[in-house]
Amino acid sequence: MKTTQLLLLSFVSFNLAGQNLVPDPGFEMMQIIPSKETNYIYCTKNWVPPNLTNADYYNIAAKGKHGGVPKNTFGNQEPHSGSGYAGICIQGDFIEYIETKLTSTLIKGENYLIEFYISKAEKALTSVNEFGILFADKVRRGFDIKGIPHKPNVDFTNPSGYKNKDDWIKLSAIYTAEGYEAALILGYFNYDQPKGYSGMTHYYIDDVTVTLVEKKNNSLILTKVVDSIPKLFSPKFGEAVTLKNIFFETNKAELLSQSFSELDKLVQYLNKDSATTIIISGHTDNTGNEHQNKTLSEARAKAVSDYLSSKQIDKIRIKYIGYGSAKPINSNDTDECKQLNRRVEVILNKK
Repeated sequence: MKTTQLLLLSFVSFNLAGQNLVPDPGFEMMQIIPSKETNYIYCTKNWVPPNLTNADYYNIAAKGKHGGVPKNTFGNQEPHSGSGYAGICIQGDFIEYIETKLTSTLIKGENYLIEFYISKAEKALTSVNEFGILFADKVRRGFDIKGIPHKPNVDFTNPSGYKNKDDWIKLSAIYTAEGYEAALILGYFNYDQPKGYSGMTHYYIDDVTVTLVEKKNNSLILTKVVDSIPKLFSPKFGEAVTLKNIFFETNKAELLSQSFSELDKLVQYLNKDSATTIIISGHTDNTGNEHQNKTLSEARAKAVSDYLSSKQIDKIRIKYIGYGSAKPINSNDTDECKQLNRRVEVILNKK
């Protein structure tokens, strides 16, 4: 099983930490074993349908193929993790969702990292280009089957559509809480389909997480010499630092050997303190297709992550993100400005 990441994150200058507030993120906790008659989301202990539909539930322990894993009514897919996952149908005026009560209400003004994985079912006839997260002050029930009449708090839009039937696609975002959020509804909220739209689609969902992004008061002073690797002084963690000597071939994500010296300094720094974590972000200029830019920027950030991992830096300490051209540090009016926008940044934090 492969996993592809599509990250729609705001600028992150925080320490990604904290407990997942979703009580059963991987749909592992059953109260009813799925079968031909009942492979619905209420088979789980913590997830319910918020409207007058029944989202689906799949588990390795299911009786028969309807709710089975990996083979089921809509195709064949292994879980992203564990033994189960959810499924929602979207067809014209019939839209399914899943909902859960969080283990604690979100704190007003705090930032939370929201992540979940989707995979389009093999037998789905069409694709959608949007998923959303709607928060509520309590678990809400009884919405109409035609869809929930509220805009999501967090929207994940892909103009090309979510079409991948082979891999799990990771969707991520940073959300600033208003303080009332005690329950989470996940599904499709874009009802502006073309006239006559009636195609059925089905998506699997797994590993839903909502975690606090903790701010740190520690600080970091950067060296003022040519290399860009920060040296601990009396500091401020959470500063974005552009790596100055990182090289890739044009439109490719393979690191050139000229990059290794700079990255080895970063490895030395990370080895000095195992409590230091790192976020690596890739950026491009605005040339070409934005979807391709996001893909390239993420691949380059991953290449740096892979290099650090190859030097025995624990993967749990590393996160990588691709922003495409969404976070320029200069205009894109000249070749020189575009070159500045094509970069890899790192943010160091403490666990």
